[in-house]
Amino acid sequence: MNKHVAVGLFFINLLIFNNIPLQVTGQQSATGDRKMAEEAYNRSVDKINQKDYSQALIAINEAVKFDLTFAEAFLLKARIEYQLGDYSGAMTDASRAIDLNTFLGEAYFYRAFIAFASDTSLVKGSDLDRAIQLGFNDASAYYYRGLYNLMKGKNIEAIGDFTLAIERKPNHARAYNDRGTARYRTEDYQGAVYDFRVAVNLDPKFAIAYVNMGNAKKKIGDYQGAVTDFNEALNYDTSLVNVYNYRGEAFLITGDYESARKDFESMLLRKPDDGFALIGTGNVFLKMNELDKAEEVFNKVIQLYPGMGEAYLNRGLLLELKGDLEGACNDWKTASTLGISASSEFIKECKK
Repeated sequence: MNKHVAVGLFFINLLIFNNIPLQVTGQQSATGDRKMAEEAYNRSVDKINQKDYSQALIAINEAVKFDLTFAEAFLLKARIEYQLGDYSGAMTDASRAIDLNTFLGEAYFYRAFIAFASDTSLVKGSDLDRAIQLGFNDASAYYYRGLYNLMKGKNIEAIGDFTLAIERKPNHARAYNDRGTARYRTEDYQGAVYDFRVAVNLDPKFAIAYVNMGNAKKKIGDYQGAVTDFNEALNYDTSLVNVYNYRGEAFLITGDYESARKDFESMLLRKPDDGFALIGTGNVFLKMNELDKAEEVFNKVIQLYPGMGEAYLNRGLLLELKGDLEGACNDWKTASTLGISASSEFIKECKK
């Protein structure tokens, strides 16, 4: 059964109002009154410091009306709009800031940041590259470029970026979690376990990191350790229902069939047609030699998900136990065509 390590792509709650200049110096603009615009800008900053974002938006709107070339004001407007949930407006104003000042590195970063929050398909890696080239190279810039690389399957590049983020912010639990994910994808499971462990040490309630660490431990054969991690994940976040499947599989491999059955049942109570949990249930019956029940489950999976090769592989094992080698061979051949490489060993039995 295929497992997927959870990636912290949706933990986007960065404090975006750090390092706002409290004042800007007066300068007459050719297209408007820069002094009046800067006064409105500073009023907006004051409102932000009071967490009054609605009034901050009113003030910054005044600033850009006074001077339509005030790039920093459009950037601050984008940040306020993001805070108020207007991602479309925020993207537009961040782009306007870049059009007005192509050397404003912070604007490139926030355009990418807002895209992460609204629609990851809109994220431009070039924005993050440009931000860093222009000197906006704090931990957040490298962290989000790491996420971008992770999304694109550039795992080595992602590891490098997360490492740079960690160098700038050693207590960056999410960077450790996501570097662990990149390492997992490169099959560096020991390195992944290390990163996930650091993540939960830094943030003991980081449920996804426990899930990821459990899956990495399964890869190195530490199934008892994996069960412990999955328990911790559910202690902190009961909405992570896939953990029942992951833990159920660990129980199955260690021979604790009753615990495995309970976990797969718990999953099926929440998602009655979950293919992973159904196959797990069939495997429990198979291990307990309840062959008719196992066959019934595998038949159901194949009916629901005819492209799920694992179901054919396992039903083939069952049919072999029942003495139906021809039926078993047919299932193994189907599993092979569906990409299940393990079926090749069983197909050898069909040629004898």
